[in-house]
Formats: sequence, structure tokens, C-alpha cells
Amino acid sequence: MFSPNRKYSLCFLPRAIDLLFLSQKHTPTLQLHYSSTKNLSSGSCHSCSNRMASSLSKSGQSGSLSDRERTPSSRISTILFDLDNTIIPTKKADDITIKKVSQKLTREYEIPVQVANDVSEAYLRRFRRCVENPRMSIDDWRILLWAKALGEEYEEFAEEIYGKWKKLRYRNMIMSEETVSLLRTLRKQYQLGLVTNGPSNSQWEKIKELELEQYFDCIAVSGDFTYEKPDPKIFQTICASLGVQPFECLIVGDKLDTDIAGGCAADLGITVWIPLDDVEAEVLSHPNPQPDFIIKDISELLRLLGRPKKK
Repeated sequence: MFSPNRKYSLCFLPRAIDLLFLSQKHTPTLQLHYSSTKNLSSGSCHSCSNRMASSLSKSGQSGSLSDRERTPSSRISTILFDLDNTIIPTKKADDITIKKVSQKLTREYEIPVQVANDVSEAYLRRFRRCVENPRMSIDDWRILLWAKALGEEYEEFAEEIYGKWKKLRYRNMIMSEETVSLLRTLRKQYQLGLVTNGPSNSQWEKIKELELEQYFDCIAVSGDFTYEKPDPKIFQTICASLGVQPFECLIVGDKLDTDIAGGCAADLGITVWIPLDDVEAEVLSHPNPQPDFIIKDISELLRLLGRPKKK
């Protein structure tokens, strides 16, 4: 357990750990749920860099997958989702949570407003820079980060404040009703996979706390491997586990350099980008790599696909 009298290092070199994909540590093991698939259309085969991109703009243009050329045997049977800032609002939730914790520091612990703000921001910076320390449990690591942020005068409250932060964080991070409805609707017709970058314990904590396993046929966390997005191997692994070819898959994510670049490198059939609100206008107008589609919100995916038939 964390002890304020023990010296810990805030800097370390994380180990590359090759863990068994969806091992018994992370139940349930792979259970593939197949359903009927819809042959979306056909076209000509292209590499990602040469694809014809009929992107949807931030202005709200609409379209469907049949509006553009695609590979001859294109058959989208599987949709792969990114986790953070795609199906759950991680960044937004963390920003909201830290502001609420700052208010609690003043209201419940009588810490001056400016000090409380500085402490909270210091914690969030350190946490985002290094979310996990392989030498410690994630709970002890976060308590340590809070103790360092609080300083000697207030570090005795670190464990208690951490508990409040964690509870608030997951309350703010829960999937919206619209996203839950979307996943349930899509799963009637498609296999759904979750592909996320990040340390194993931290990412699986989100998955468990938010009860996300029920929505997906397969989950791949990069911390369980020695590779991560945009390395095509992580996409190839989940495709193999689901029994599909890469060209049968559509990837949805918020990052060009991991989700879209990785989808291109793995020759996935369709790439869909959901840019965050703070993406620069130049990047938005000339994304690199070029996704097949750009949508403002994950809820637009149904319209993009053409609403799946009821079973």
C-alpha cells in the first residue's frame, strides 16, 4: 500500500509486457457472436493513400457507404471502435471531474481556492503524462500522484481524495444513452470489436467499471501486447480472433495517427474519423492520412452505414 513516508519515483521506463490476449485475468474470454451481414457494395481495390474519400465535413453533410467506390469484394461484417474519446468521453470527463474535485478540496477540506485549483491541475497533468506505474498498483500510483500534488501540508488527504476523484471520474465517463443504443442496434447485424491503446490495468479498469464487455464480441488492449495502434498487428490480431478479413472491417476513432493510420496500414475496408472539438482547422480540412469518412459524432454512424435491418 501507499505510504507517504516512503520515497517513490515519478519517472520510470515502462516495461513491454506481452500478455495473453483476453486471458483469464480479463474475463470473459473470446466468444464470437456471429450475425447476418450486409453486403454494402463493390468497387475497385485501393491502398488507403489512394482511396476515393467522400468525407463528411463538420458542416453536417451526410452520406452512406454506398456513395463511394470500394474494393471489389467489400463486405463490412465487423465494426471496430476506439475507446477513449470515441465511445466514452475520457478527456471531457477528466476535465469535468478535476474541476469538481477542486471545489471539493475547498468545500470539504478548507483548502484555499487557488491552492485547490493548482493541486487539481497538477494531479491531472501528472496523471495524463503517466497513467500507470508497472511497479505499483494503479490505486497506489494515483494516491502517490495526489500526495505529490497536495504537498506536505495536505498529503494526508491523498487516499480519501483519490476515492472521490475515481467515483466522480466514472460517473462522468459513462457512455451516453445514444451510444448504448447505437452499439445494441449495430450488434444485431455486425460483429463489434474494441481496439484501444493504453496500459493494460488502466484500460481494463475503464472497461470493467463501465461494464463495456457486454457490447463487444472481442476486445484488444494494447497493454496486453508488445505493439499498439497504428501497428497493423493489433488489427490483424483482432481480425483473426473474429474470423474476418481486414477488408471486411470498418474502424471508428478520434485519432488520425493511431486509428486512421493503423486502419490504413492494416488495409481495413473503411476508416471513419471523429475529430475532437479542439482539432485545428487546417488538420480538419486536410487530414493526413485521409479517412474515408469524417463525422461529428458517433451517433452519425447509423446514418453512414444505412440503418441496419431489424432482425
